[in-house]
Amino acid sequence: MAGRTTVRLATWLLLATGAFTPLTATGAQAETEPSRPSSVVGCCPYWHLFPSDLADLTSELDNQWPTFTNLTNFQFWENEWQKHGTCAGCVETLSSPNKYFRAALYLHGKYNIDSTLESALRPVLGDQHELQCVTDTQGRQILVQVKVSLHSDLSVGCISAGCDGTSPYRPSPPRLAASFKAPPPGGRDQQPAANPENVISHDQRCAAITSDMCEMLLGNDLPYRGCLSTVAGFILERETAAACQTACRETYELVALGTGDVSYQGWLEFSGRRLHDMHGLVVARRALLRYLYKQLLMGCSQDPAAREKCIFSPAEDGVRMALKPRIFLHLYLSRAPSGVSEKFHGSLLQLRPSLEPHVGIGDTLRPLSSCRPSALAAHTSCISSSDKLTRWNVLGVQGALLSHIIHPVYITSIVLADPGQDHFALSQVINERLRLGPEDGLPKPYRQSKVYLFTGPRVAPLNMPPECRSMSLNWCGGDEMLELVDGATGKSARDILHPAGPYRPSRLCKAAMLQSFRKVAREMAREDLVMLPTYHKAKVQAEAYQSVKRLVYKQLGLHEYGKQLADIFPH
Repeated sequence: MAGRTTVRLATWLLLATGAFTPLTATGAQAETEPSRPSSVVGCCPYWHLFPSDLADLTSELDNQWPTFTNLTNFQFWENEWQKHGTCAGCVETLSSPNKYFRAALYLHGKYNIDSTLESALRPVLGDQHELQCVTDTQGRQILVQVKVSLHSDLSVGCISAGCDGTSPYRPSPPRLAASFKAPPPGGRDQQPAANPENVISHDQRCAAITSDMCEMLLGNDLPYRGCLSTVAGFILERETAAACQTACRETYELVALGTGDVSYQGWLEFSGRRLHDMHGLVVARRALLRYLYKQLLMGCSQDPAAREKCIFSPAEDGVRMALKPRIFLHLYLSRAPSGVSEKFHGSLLQLRPSLEPHVGIGDTLRPLSSCRPSALAAHTSCISSSDKLTRWNVLGVQGALLSHIIHPVYITSIVLADPGQDHFALSQVINERLRLGPEDGLPKPYRQSKVYLFTGPRVAPLNMPPECRSMSLNWCGGDEMLELVDGATGKSARDILHPAGPYRPSRLCKAAMLQSFRKVAREMAREDLVMLPTYHKAKVQAEAYQSVKRLVYKQLGLHEYGKQLADIFPH
């Protein structure tokens, strides 16, 4: 066998929503049978590949994916991009030449076909692969590639047109577990039981996709793996009715992540260009907001394909947008949320349903009533993660600014990898601490959501190395790379590979969020929002959101702390 084998991303990859059906030269759809490489036609001949697209990958591609034809390496890669990459570009994680080839290198290292062939393909890939050979002029068969079917989340999927659509997220031993099927409020149809040999549990999928994306973003060059001990990730689940059956198929996509266990300990300032709370959950949520703004811009596009990919559609009120049906938001947490849930046993909530919120000042977390008003007024303070989750269960994770534009977005489930957390206590804190409904003045479309809790596997050790304690990482779908934020300054490094030097405002700071808000408002022709002069004014003008927030604060006993808990607004 001559040459090197590789895992190749291509148009004949199978998505969880069904197989790609490439277009022929005449525009007609190809046969429903999964395409062979010789029959695949590029999707966009005008999307060219340039050497500059691969400047940072050329040496690795020369070594890992060289040509064995008369073409130069770049000409070979150019053919692969035109034939396969332009069709894979509809997937967010493969939406540029650099992302496509970086993913190909990542998958080649992950599945390591060269070494796998020496032992056997089946234990690693099961039946989800196909060997493809050619015959040379001397009649010898030469293995040219191993075709591995993948879902859009880069998980191994089915290769035959008649498969049942349920495949493990990653090539691992079969697990006798069910996918997430807890019905959110409003109902959700139960699906027929899948073949237990081809199912991986909801918590395993959330952990696996978080782990794989972290590996892909960190690569071998970034010395920040210790930061993953605090990772939090938001995952979108999309249900799509299969073309060949009445059951639904789910795709999972990590859309935002954050790490960190640090707060800025300086004095209050009002520029909005410094991050104050850099704990993993808070950072991931701010990265999620950035992702939601990107999706709204996609929804404003004149391109029907872009609007189809957008997770939002017009709401019934004709003014705002709402998540499309059968899209659910999940949260993966590597550490238990700080605050009430870690300090009290769940049974105490039966006696004290409005357990007091906790505030972090510096490195100390304490009950709000024990904090001096002067300390809250002068120093940066952060509401605990438990209290944030409680609030989001009614207010939604979208925040005040986005509530002008979209309906509330609620977390459906939390996968918690911290074995020390009392899940009953956490469930009580999130789901039972507030009891709000229409009879309490809760306006539509706000509601008290229910969060389902799962115990999941860890993606990294819980202990954080000392060198990572002042660092925070963030990323959201569409970002080329991670951003590193220094906890001592609340600002980001200009170069993540060489973090020493001057810092700049993070892409997650409030000033950046205000800029994104105004950009979306312009695209949506919402001049009333464009004219709002400050971040503070934009938040205050979100009247429905603020009215719900007052209800939440009143039930938590926070109404008397309104001024002390005010956010820091850029002017």
